[in-house]
Amino acid sequence: SAESFNAKLKAFRSIFRGVRDTKFFLYRVMKLYA
Repeated sequence: SAESFNAKLKAFRSIFRGVRDTKFFLYRVMKLYA
């Protein structure tokens, strides 16, 4: 499951490459995968 989680994170990074608010981005990730 860790590998699929990493794959999702990579996809997120490619999508949100232009995101500057890292804290908000991390918050969104936590909400999605918590």
